[in-house]
Amino acid sequence: MIDEQFLLPHSLREQYYRKGYWRAEDLWTSFTAIAASRAAATALVDGDRCITFADLRRDAERFGQALRSSGVGSGDVVVVHGRHCIESSIAILGCAHAGAVIALLPHMFSTEQIRAILDNSRARILVALGEPAEVLRALEGGRNLPLAAFVVADSAATNDALEKTWSRFLALGDSLTSPHQPIGPDDLALLTFSSGTTGEPKGVMHSANTIRFAVETYARYQSIEPSDISLVVTAFGFIGSSVLGTYLTYLRGCCTILQRSWNADATLALIEKHRISHFLLMPTHAADLLACPRLEQTNCSSVSRGVVAGINEAQRLASRARLCARPYPMYGMSESPAHVTGGTADDLDHLRTTEGKPLPGTELLICDDEDRPLPPGTHGNILVRGPNRFLGYYRSNALNRASLTADGFFRTGDVGFVDANGFMTFVTRSKDIIRRGGVTISPADIEAALTQHSRVSDVAVIGLPDSRLGERACACVITRDGQDISLQDLTNFLEKKAFPRYLWPESVVTCETFPRTPSLKVQKNELRKQVLARGQTAS
Repeated sequence: MIDEQFLLPHSLREQYYRKGYWRAEDLWTSFTAIAASRAAATALVDGDRCITFADLRRDAERFGQALRSSGVGSGDVVVVHGRHCIESSIAILGCAHAGAVIALLPHMFSTEQIRAILDNSRARILVALGEPAEVLRALEGGRNLPLAAFVVADSAATNDALEKTWSRFLALGDSLTSPHQPIGPDDLALLTFSSGTTGEPKGVMHSANTIRFAVETYARYQSIEPSDISLVVTAFGFIGSSVLGTYLTYLRGCCTILQRSWNADATLALIEKHRISHFLLMPTHAADLLACPRLEQTNCSSVSRGVVAGINEAQRLASRARLCARPYPMYGMSESPAHVTGGTADDLDHLRTTEGKPLPGTELLICDDEDRPLPPGTHGNILVRGPNRFLGYYRSNALNRASLTADGFFRTGDVGFVDANGFMTFVTRSKDIIRRGGVTISPADIEAALTQHSRVSDVAVIGLPDSRLGERACACVITRDGQDISLQDLTNFLEKKAFPRYLWPESVVTCETFPRTPSLKVQKNELRKQVLARGQTAS
C-alpha cells in the first residue's frame, strides 16, 4: 500500500539507478547469486543448529511454494512474529521467492498490537516463532481474522485448530515447482513496525532497492566481507536485527550467529566460540558487556570492527579497549537504516564524540523549523534523504505528509549539528519519545492508559537517563486526592488492562502541578529538570 505522492521524486529515482545505487533486481535474485557462490558455506548458526547457503535456498523455495499453495499471491502480507532462528530467515527469503511482503514483529508485541497489524495489513499468513507464551499471544492476536494459515515451530505446537506446524507447512511446498514470483524492485517488500502504540504501531515500508542499498553500502563502508562472522543480538523484528543483521547474510554472504535472547555471558561465549569479527550493539548491550565479569576472561581479539551505537565517549573508549578494535558509532532509524556511521577510513579519535558521516550516496541536512539549511556547527533539525530512505508509513498519509518533504527528505524529529568536516553530532530529540535499550516508546500511549486509573488526575511520562538502557520511562502523576501513588499501584493497574509490559513506567513521581506553556502543553524538558533536581533516578 504505497501512495505515489510520497515516494521519492522521479528525478532522484532516476539518479539512483543511473549511479548504480538501485538496480532492476528483486531480493530473491540478489540472494540466489550469493547462495550460488557460497553454496557449501555456513549461512546461519542458531544454537546447536546451522544451515548452509544451499540448504537455506532450498528451504526458502519450499516455503515460497507453500505460501502459493495456501493462496498467497504477489504483494500479499506474511507476518513473522517471535525471535531469531533459522526458520525466521527461511520465511523471510521464502516471501521473496513468492513475491509476498514480509512483516516482522518483535516478540514483546502484545495481543492487541498483533491483532491490529494483522487486521490493518490484511495479512494472509501468521508465522509465530517465539517462546511458548509468545506463540499463544500471537495465536490469540490472529483469532477470528481471515488468515489462510497460522504456522508455529514444531516444538511450540499447541494443537489449536488454527495452526500448522512448521514441518507440515513446509511440506506443502514439496509438490510445487513453479518459478519464483518477482515483485518490482521499488515495490513494497518489507514492513517493520514501531514499538510505541497499543493499537496500531506505525508500519515502515521498504523496497528491495532501499534494503539492498543500505546493506551493501553499510557492508562496503565497514569492509564486511563473505569471510566475516557476524553476531546478531538485537531483538528480532527491528531494523538493526534484520536489514543490518540477517540481511548481511542474504545479500553479502557472511555467516551470521543468531542470539535468541539477550544475555551478556552468552554473548561473550559466542564471541569466543565462533571468533566473531563484526557485531552491532545497542547501548544496553554495550553497558552489560562492559560490566560483565566474564569479559576479562574472554578473548575478543577476533572482533576487528563493529557498531556500538548510542553510547557516551567514556563507553566508546572502553569498548575500543576491551570489546572491539574499531567500534563505530551510528545514527539511524527504521526509516533510514545506518544513515550515519563510521567507516574503515575514518579516524577513530574523531568518532569518539560524533556519530560519523552519512553513508556514501546519502544526504543529511541540518535545518531550521522551516526546513531551511543551517551552516556547519549550528544546532538544528536533522533531515535525511537517500537510496535507503523508506517508502513511507503504511496506510498513513497523515504521517507521511508530516514527515516527508516535497523534495524527498525525511524529518527525523531529532536535533543535531554537522561540523566543517561533515561529521554529525546528535544532540537531542524534538519528538516526544523515549528510547529504552534500542526500543522506541511513545509516552502518549502510557499516558492514555494511566489516565484511566481512578486516582490519576493527570499524568506526563518522561524519559530519565539510564547508564545501561539509555532511558527509562518515569510517570509524573497528579493524583485526585493529592496523596502519593506507588509504582506498584500503577503497574498492577496496567497489568489488569493487559497493557504491554515493556511499556510500563519504571519509576513514579507524584507532583502537585506540571510546568506548562501558555497553551497549557506540558513542558517536559522543564519537568525532567525538576524531577532530576529532586534526586529521582531512572529505577
